Amino acid sequence: MAHTGTAVTRGPADRDRTTVRRALAAGLVVWAASASALVAAVVLAGAGGRLGLAAALLGLTAGSLVASTWLLVAAALDLLAGHVPGRRRVVWTVALVAFAVLSPVFVLGAEQAR
Repeated sequence: MAHTGTAVTRGPADRDRTTVRRALAAGLVVWAASASALVAAVVLAGAGGRLGLAAALLGLTAGSLVASTWLLVAAALDLLAGHVPGRRRVVWTVALVAFAVLSPVFVLGAEQAR
């Protein structure tokens, strides 16, 4: 299939959906990889239980940090380019940043419950 040379322009809502989808996918990959490695290390060490929960939550924290950073950087770049992010994307960004800030508290809570 030959390239016609015309650019496909997407609307702001489509760009926002794509940005959120990519940020969530990146966060999911980081969460799956880090949580799997941490939980496997806990199991191999023979700990388990609440320490395994803390390891899984730590992986979730890493994933939320990646997703929220992705959305914050995308918002900064869009604002520099003169584009204002849509309301849904702003809500996703605020929610993920809040979760990334608060999730270490959950990890500490799981650790303290031992």
